[in-house]
Amino acid sequence: MKMKSFCLFLVLICGLATSVSAANEPERPRLVVNIVIDGFQPEHLTALWNLFDKGGFRRLYSQGAVCRHAYYPILSNGATSDYATIVCGTTPYDHGITGDRYYDNKTGKLQLSLIDPAAAGIGTPETLSPKSLLASTVSDELKMNSGGKSHVFAIGINSQETIMLAGHAADGAVWIDNASGNFATSSFYPLGLPRWADQMNVDHSLGNAITTDWVPLYPINTYLFPPKRQDPAKGFAYSNTGTSTSERVLQFKRTPFVNQTVKDVALKALEAEKLGQGGNPDYLGLQFSLQMIGDDSFELLSAEKEDMYLRLDKYLAELIEKIDQSVGLSHTLFVVTGSQGDVHSQNTLSNYKISGGTFSPSSSMALLNLYLMAIYGQSQWVAGYFNKNIYLDHTAIEKKGISMTAMQQHCADFMLELQGVQAAFTTQEILHFDGKGHDEHSRLKNSYNKNHSGDVIFTLMPGWVEADASGNIVTASNRKESYVPLILFGYSISSQTITSANVTDIAPTISNLLHITSPNACTGRNLTLVLNEVKH
Repeated sequence: MKMKSFCLFLVLICGLATSVSAANEPERPRLVVNIVIDGFQPEHLTALWNLFDKGGFRRLYSQGAVCRHAYYPILSNGATSDYATIVCGTTPYDHGITGDRYYDNKTGKLQLSLIDPAAAGIGTPETLSPKSLLASTVSDELKMNSGGKSHVFAIGINSQETIMLAGHAADGAVWIDNASGNFATSSFYPLGLPRWADQMNVDHSLGNAITTDWVPLYPINTYLFPPKRQDPAKGFAYSNTGTSTSERVLQFKRTPFVNQTVKDVALKALEAEKLGQGGNPDYLGLQFSLQMIGDDSFELLSAEKEDMYLRLDKYLAELIEKIDQSVGLSHTLFVVTGSQGDVHSQNTLSNYKISGGTFSPSSSMALLNLYLMAIYGQSQWVAGYFNKNIYLDHTAIEKKGISMTAMQQHCADFMLELQGVQAAFTTQEILHFDGKGHDEHSRLKNSYNKNHSGDVIFTLMPGWVEADASGNIVTASNRKESYVPLILFGYSISSQTITSANVTDIAPTISNLLHITSPNACTGRNLTLVLNEVKH
């Protein structure tokens, strides 16, 4: 009898110790859903507010912590750099991703920022990995904090942005390959192509989505804006007319159905991987897009763009509802923001008689090289160019004993004489800028990285855009300041307004709510949020 009493005593003590330990353990989200929407602008939400359902954007804005204008402290050089800045909580100066591409001095060619010959593509010819990302991400820190037990996945539209959302330590990252039109991944990730993604390849659900005709979700007379391409019967109608797989995929990625596809596979991942239902917090990164084909990709001037917003609103509502059912909103932290984009197209500025122009880098670099030859002699002194970055031939300059500083200054002085150029700076000038302000000098400093940036970097005047060798407009924004919406929703976050935030503040804020270390190069600040007590 005594032995039974003693055993019962031990059981009670162990149970009490366990309950005390659980009570002392800090509450944190079981699931983080990190959503980045390309082309997402606060003014668009204001215009369409009364048309949204209650469960999507309106729910996020009315029940979440909202900063309508979160500041991007970097230049717009491609979405890959934006995504890296969001997940690392720092700028290219530290994380190393200066844009979608960079000029490789060794090969003399443009390279994808995440190129990695050692990482074989699965379902894609691209060989990509996050090895070029120099800093840890918030999902990396979560993975390390849990000893590898947290599940980390990213699902997106494009390869490089999805890899940035996933980070180095993710279990998996899947995107829609431009060449095949299938979900693809990199051998860098241990799970390869997850079954829930490959199934959409096998059952042709992704292929069917690519060929779906796009017509208005609602009667056309209920839309605020007229259609770009009117159809007498349906209001507007688009069929995928690409003559090759890659053309069809690229067209598909500029329709609302790409967002539906990302939402569908995200729900499959949620169920298959039991995200948010284990003993450690999990992470799901998602890329959506509101961009359309054409120079007015970022503008809300058509029923088509309006339709993209209205459909995404429904997809977000469904995603929130399904996650509420499986994990619970009080246990899920949603983070919603956007990448950078222009507000007005060149055509719109011209229609309203606002100054602007087109800068041609190919002809400008030819003139610059002639100028340098007149000073330093015959040679191809300009080795390469990309995205307002001028790369000089270091080998030839060193061989002839020419001062690099002097040649850089000659380049900067020459560029200032060209029409449309606002300013031009040498590497040394940029390194002496202060990166903490809200001016263009600070954004230049933050966007610079010694491994990938040029010897001279210039900026264009307001309203000017860059065109490639074929005359196509380069989509990087030329705005002097750039802002996007930022919403934190769910978990224990109460409805509130955040008056000021940088996108670099996202990673440390998520880290703080998860009770983990911020990414190792993080320069952002933890946002002070009003939290409700989580009910169990």
